[in-house]
Amino acid sequence: MVILVILSILSIFLNGEDIEYSFHLNRKSPYRYEPITLDVNISQLDHSRVMFFKFTPKESSDYEYHQIDFKEDDEYHNLKQRYRYIIYPLKRGRVDIRFNMIKTVTTDESVAYAISGDRDNIKSLVKTDIKIDLEPLLLDVKPLPEDTSLVGDFRLKYNIDKNSTKAYEPIYLHIEIVGDGYLKPFNIIPQNREEYLLFTQKPKLKKGSISWDYAISSKRDFTIPKVNIKAFNPKSKESYYLTIPPTHIRVKPIDKETLLDKKDSPKSAKDEIDLSKIGWILSYIAIFIAGFLTPRDILKRRFTKRDKTIRDEIRDINSKKELLKYLLSKDRDRYEDIISTLESAIYRDNKIVLKEIKEMIYDR
Repeated sequence: MVILVILSILSIFLNGEDIEYSFHLNRKSPYRYEPITLDVNISQLDHSRVMFFKFTPKESSDYEYHQIDFKEDDEYHNLKQRYRYIIYPLKRGRVDIRFNMIKTVTTDESVAYAISGDRDNIKSLVKTDIKIDLEPLLLDVKPLPEDTSLVGDFRLKYNIDKNSTKAYEPIYLHIEIVGDGYLKPFNIIPQNREEYLLFTQKPKLKKGSISWDYAISSKRDFTIPKVNIKAFNPKSKESYYLTIPPTHIRVKPIDKETLLDKKDSPKSAKDEIDLSKIGWILSYIAIFIAGFLTPRDILKRRFTKRDKTIRDEIRDINSKKELLKYLLSKDRDRYEDIISTLESAIYRDNKIVLKEIKEMIYDR
């Protein structure tokens, strides 16, 4: 049998000459980050005048609040408002919840005059705004067990699309935490490590859930480290863990025969003298001695000849992922900024046309 009990541990009724207001907290000694419910009722007692109310908790670094309900009975000269808030205390010890409240008083004649105008003849409402000083509500917030990262009743789900991949080809990891409690964005997987590169977007925070999407790539085998998040359930007063076990990813090395660049391992200078380079240098000197008669055309032809292989290789690449894989295997240092641009386009949805990226490579 479920007995619905509204805990009125702290209930304050304040009666003025013309209004009445009350506050109800479902608990006054919550744990840090434990949600508490605040109900506020405001009623008009003086039925001879027109009244309006403006009410809200004050902003504070000691707590966070969210309005979850509002109801209003606007009977003639008998205004009633009901607010409901969820409040999360953000620190241990004493927390004062403070409020802003304005009572607006006017007359029927003033209201009738204000609404008689049209959009070309706007008439202001003659009114009196009265600030109401409200006493703060006091909370005695209890500390959490040591090393607690989450407060609430949560469960964790995750999915890895595959356990093996090719060098520089990413695997995709999706993680989601769902349940009831306090959630804020945080990093759940360690950032780039020596054995892999991690690409991620900002966590997606929704009501009752937070999720992460990762792309992870490497040139050799690597292990996604274990995730072990300590959580605390204030209802049961027990700690528990949300865990992702360590996951080993097997990476198949790139077959050199399949590389677009067939000269991945050229012979050293000791084994062979590159006569084409010497010829290029002599040609450059000849141009200089000739007084740069036609330097731009000649240099352009020389650079075009040198980069002809790269142009030919990337010309037939039709996707950003293929181009990223090619540049990583070709010369990571030389194309570092272009690689970064490609990663942003692929993993962070930054808009850039493949043709523009190729032009950046041609201009090198």
